[in-house]
Amino acid sequence: MRSLIRFGLLLLAFFVFVITTPAQAHTELVSANPSANATLTDFPAEISLKFSEDLLLVGKENPNKMGVFDSSGMLLSGTSEVNGPMISAPAGINGNGEFIVKYHVAAQDGHVVEGSYSFTVQSDLAIASPMPISAPTSGGEDGSNLLVRIVVMAGLAGAVLIALRKVNSSSE
Repeated sequence: MRSLIRFGLLLLAFFVFVITTPAQAHTELVSANPSANATLTDFPAEISLKFSEDLLLVGKENPNKMGVFDSSGMLLSGTSEVNGPMISAPAGINGNGEFIVKYHVAAQDGHVVEGSYSFTVQSDLAIASPMPISAPTSGGEDGSNLLVRIVVMAGLAGAVLIALRKVNSSSE
């Protein structure tokens, strides 16, 4: 009978321990778009990752980061946004090749998860090397425009001097 009581107490202690122990699972990547090792024929406009738990936001601050990089290591994505378990960022991919998605996220429990994966783009519409975006340039001053500015400035300076002389002579 004593052994039956001991067994019952052991069984009760085991269930109490198992039921009251919090789960030790941490968030993990559930899905990605584009997915790991995918070969795309179109350029993705956005990269999105879904995790098994909501991601952490501290007030309005977002400690979660995600980036898309080309084979030379150049960042091709914009600012990451979080919505529950999802993190996404706009992608500026306009060429063929292999791209790497790197992420660093924090779940609600504070556990940080880092990782990366790659995908490939093989599109017939790809630009072999992206054209740099440059700011419009303004032409230099030409001679006639510069001369007009000098004459106008000299005229204004003369008018100011005449006005100052009149003020000084009338106050005397």
